[in-house]
Amino acid sequence: MLPDHQMLFAESGTKSHLSRRGFLGLGAMGVTASLLSSFTTAHAEKGEKTPRRIVCLDYGSATTLIELGLPPVGVIAAQRWNYWVREPKLPNSVADIGQDLVINLEAVSRLKPDLILMTPYTTSHQPVLEKIAPIEVIPLFDGQSQPLPASREITKNLGVLLGMETEAENYLKSFETKLVAARDLIAKRNYPSLTLLNFMDARHARVYGANSLYQNVMDEVGLINAWRGETNYWGFQTVGLERLASEATENTELVVFEPLMDDIKPTLERSPLWKYLPSVQNDRFVMLPPVMMFGMLPSAERFLSLILSHLESHYS
Repeated sequence: MLPDHQMLFAESGTKSHLSRRGFLGLGAMGVTASLLSSFTTAHAEKGEKTPRRIVCLDYGSATTLIELGLPPVGVIAAQRWNYWVREPKLPNSVADIGQDLVINLEAVSRLKPDLILMTPYTTSHQPVLEKIAPIEVIPLFDGQSQPLPASREITKNLGVLLGMETEAENYLKSFETKLVAARDLIAKRNYPSLTLLNFMDARHARVYGANSLYQNVMDEVGLINAWRGETNYWGFQTVGLERLASEATENTELVVFEPLMDDIKPTLERSPLWKYLPSVQNDRFVMLPPVMMFGMLPSAERFLSLILSHLESHYS
């Protein structure tokens, strides 16, 4: 799933979450069943080779493949990678296959993939794409599990599916080691609570909380999220600056993640509502590089690294 189309789903609260739940769940089987079912069985029976040419219809699976040492041959919106993801770096060899809702079928076909990975959001493409290559649906945001534990399971299952069990196990161990180190560090510190934002325009922002990858990471390492309001299916709520101002507290660190459209920053600097926020008044505000908010373990790792680097530089 890509943030570009998520602009369409910027409703606040949980009503929109429930109204889309049925649609988003169409391809959302259990994690293990999805990644270890039809494709693996069929190839084993036919004695076919393990897939090596993989196309990804989302950034989350693409980042995971890169970390496992098997970058995809094609990915949705490759030209926007640095805008939304940035790290891990996307190899120049990875082809752009169009947008998540407007896929370039010719580009996909030319890549001759062994496997296509998609999320429940993009399963409308499945009837056409399965004529090109086998499909596996990765149900990261399926409403049945939280994104961080689901990402762990998906990573392990991808290792099995791709014959890269050792690589997946090593990556998972490395990730857990970093979580433990972060947890130990945070236990010794007195960090402030955090409010995590992405701006939609100069008056509205997504604030992240329950059900989000960010929240899952914070819960595991002991960081406190200042936002206690409801969130939607993806783990955010879209709010106006006036609500942030009315609910803000003195001791919160305000964290804004890029990307930020060019006209937003100067508009904010002139906004009385923005200037009224205690975090802005008290210089407890930071803008950090982008982190894929709908990603998997690589995004979780990047989020934690950026947050801790900032906190350590200001509160250690």
